[in-house]
Amino acid sequence: MNRSMTIKSLLIGASLTAAIVASSAQAQDRKFNVPAGNINMTLPMFARQSGIQIIAPADQLAGVRSPAIMGVFDTRAALRRLIADANLEIVADNGAAITLKPRARAGTTPVALRSLQSARAASSWTAPRAFQAADASTAQAEPGTGSEIIVTATKTATTLNRVPISMQAMPQEQLDRRSIRSVSDIIRTVPALSMQTSTTADRVPSISIRGVASSTGAQTTGVYLDDAPLQKRNAIGISGSGTPVPALFDLERVEVLRGPQGTLYGGSSLGGTIRFITPEPSLEKMSAYARAEVGFVQDGGVNHDLGIALGGPLVEDRLGIRVSMWQRRTAGYIDHVDRFTGDTLAKDTNSSDDWALRGALLFKPTENFSLTPSVYYALSEQHDADTAWKTVPETTLNGYTYPAAVYGDYQTGANCNVGDNYAASTPRCVARQPRTSRIFLPSLKAELDIGSTTLTSVSSYISDRTHGRSDYSYIEPGNFQCGFPFVADIESYRSTPIYENKRTGFTQEVRFANDGNSRFNWVVGAFFATYKNNSNYHIVANLDDLTQAVFGAPAQAIFGVPVEPGNITYHRDQDLKEKSLAVFGEANFAITDKLKLIGGARVSREKFSYHQVTAGTFAGFLTPTTANGGLTDGKVKETPVTPKFGLQYQLDSANMLYATAAKGFRVGGVNQPPPASRCGADLAALGITSTPGTYKADSLWSYEVGAKLRSSDRKLSLNSSAFYIDWSNIQASYGLPTCGFGYVVNGGKAVSKGFDLEASVEPINGFTLSGLVAYTDAQYTQAVVGPAPSSTLYIRDGDRLPVSKWAFNVAGEYRFDIGSYGAYLRADWQHASRYQNSFGPGTGSFTPDTYMSEASDYMTARIGLRRDGWELSIFADNLLNSKDVLGNEGGRTGCATGEGAACTTYENYTLPYQYVTFRPRTIGATLTLRK
Repeated sequence: MNRSMTIKSLLIGASLTAAIVASSAQAQDRKFNVPAGNINMTLPMFARQSGIQIIAPADQLAGVRSPAIMGVFDTRAALRRLIADANLEIVADNGAAITLKPRARAGTTPVALRSLQSARAASSWTAPRAFQAADASTAQAEPGTGSEIIVTATKTATTLNRVPISMQAMPQEQLDRRSIRSVSDIIRTVPALSMQTSTTADRVPSISIRGVASSTGAQTTGVYLDDAPLQKRNAIGISGSGTPVPALFDLERVEVLRGPQGTLYGGSSLGGTIRFITPEPSLEKMSAYARAEVGFVQDGGVNHDLGIALGGPLVEDRLGIRVSMWQRRTAGYIDHVDRFTGDTLAKDTNSSDDWALRGALLFKPTENFSLTPSVYYALSEQHDADTAWKTVPETTLNGYTYPAAVYGDYQTGANCNVGDNYAASTPRCVARQPRTSRIFLPSLKAELDIGSTTLTSVSSYISDRTHGRSDYSYIEPGNFQCGFPFVADIESYRSTPIYENKRTGFTQEVRFANDGNSRFNWVVGAFFATYKNNSNYHIVANLDDLTQAVFGAPAQAIFGVPVEPGNITYHRDQDLKEKSLAVFGEANFAITDKLKLIGGARVSREKFSYHQVTAGTFAGFLTPTTANGGLTDGKVKETPVTPKFGLQYQLDSANMLYATAAKGFRVGGVNQPPPASRCGADLAALGITSTPGTYKADSLWSYEVGAKLRSSDRKLSLNSSAFYIDWSNIQASYGLPTCGFGYVVNGGKAVSKGFDLEASVEPINGFTLSGLVAYTDAQYTQAVVGPAPSSTLYIRDGDRLPVSKWAFNVAGEYRFDIGSYGAYLRADWQHASRYQNSFGPGTGSFTPDTYMSEASDYMTARIGLRRDGWELSIFADNLLNSKDVLGNEGGRTGCATGEGAACTTYENYTLPYQYVTFRPRTIGATLTLRK
């Protein structure tokens, strides 16, 4: 270095030294507020905020812009991010001073390749928005590569290896590479997550974590779009219930938080929380993300996917924008087949179309204050159910022999139920089960820096609507014929439940958090939410034709009341209103430089009210009254408290141990009284005159220990946790033995215990091998028995909760260069062991043929090329064309022996068996742009 350069370096070093406000020889987290800009300006600012002297060569700084560094981070890691584009590296670090010098350049490296390598280095920390968020933590984007993700799990910004929570974070690039396009793909790739898949088409499947699952009442898993809660209470019966899930396009990342999150996220985070984080508008630079994809489904149609997102400053450093548009056609593969001829009546009917639009503005009138209004809209149209049928064997009933109805893979017989005696003359029709869902969610986020404290306000409004049709054309004949679905002496039977579910709501959260630079760090806040939910459905069926063919009499002679005009056999209108008010806080105190004490609590006031009107032929009355159970009202008020305690020991900046104990809760609800005209005998047998009007919240305590470890060269990482969950007062469903209605009570206990282990290693440069294993032993530890004299066993001590005991996820990726292109090969394999999806032997609801779901395996592969922000890849989803069954119904039902005695006979043999499996093998290509 010549004398001029030496003098310049010394001058810069001196100016940075003069700006130092503190000095520390220990690696530590600090809060940074360094905007993007010329590194000549941002490096001194970084030095002042870090309290460390930084000496750098001036000739390397001219004309170089650095990214924003905002949030709480490890000082050295933040510095490496700041200097990524300046071609500098740390060569000396004594704790109080850091010396930078130019990286060595390989003389044979092509210019284009050096640019590509520089781009990779610059992208090693993703999500500039997360630096500005009020709540974050970090995980590895691609295990073993040393890249990092900013996440917002604890409502204070930090890196994942410093967050005392078992969690997984996946940025958009990882979602793309792993072919994750839907919530079912997330469930498949994240062990300890499970989804209760139903063969009916009206409900979105329920998501559970670590076996904390229930289909009754409020959800057990919280779902958030940024800071806006999306989870929705399950309504009773055919309803269109289910939590809406955002489109997996233009996301910063997806975070999965395992274990109860009641302190910061409240009710319905009983088992954990899933968060979908969107990119924030940039005030410094333009950015673009686009994706186009086409996929050919074996035995099905063609998928196509197209989306684009653009963002950047409208007024530099003051006003930024981010907009995105996305559309996807998911091809169908289910064929409707005529049971008499085997002819295909309709092909690939279960296709779906999805659209999503999002827009956000970031307005920063001063350095200390920002406003971020945003709006999200999504539309999803599912054109038919994903359900297939198994062959119905030859059966003799009432002196008539029905021939076998044969169905192959991905085939269904869900058509109009034509009788055998009319098969030659009656036209066929297809009974599709479509479902359409819409969600509209505007929100406003405001942040104000008040010295060492940040005030954050998040307001959101939600309006969502689901409507569609289901099909009972074979269920109702089965109810009259011990489960057999066909009727020879009827021209055609069609039963169609038509449903609609509407919700509107408003949420407001206000929280304060300190800057994270003191021994005592904290976040406190208040939350308010109010929701109105209306769910209604009615069944349209030619019931008189069915009862005449089966019983030789009209419906009025069987049920006591006639079918209403328009062939309406049952209708229900249900109004639910919820209000929640809570205060919460969480803090940590540094007992020593390495050991932190964690504590927090949330106190909520929950109110829930319910009004329902039911009537119809199946109800046994046409005029609803309180006495006959047609008019129902109820209210629930509760004040749950959910504390959290923990210890965190930071071995060094990259390695941490923790232990936590946390409580979760789920608010109670109101029962629908069963109609006395139909259920009086069942109630009398149980020794009661009516069902309980309400049921209370259930709760759990979770105890967890964990470790997050990483080698100094970032080529080896290990995240692990072990947990024990004690769940009590579980909201359990009781089914009345003969009348077909039921109710919910609080009863029973369960324990879920296990561990999860995530590891990644880069044994050679460019090759990463990663894996995640989850072991979950979740079962009831207390039987639930109905009242005497029947003493029906509803839940058996030892019955397992619906989660696989073992789940594995193994991935390998090899990254290499071909000339000036970056290339990669990747393969992922997931395995989940068999699990129990309903109550076991001896219980009143035991279904011996379908109560166990089988094990499943799934594999994907992708090969791609990248250059200058473009990426072209070829992929195969379900590479081995797995047809493992994910959910099924049918077979023997109706065991109500009482006292847990073994079943010897069953009231019904329900046919056909209906099941859901993976989508068939899909091969396609994806083109993405990231600029």
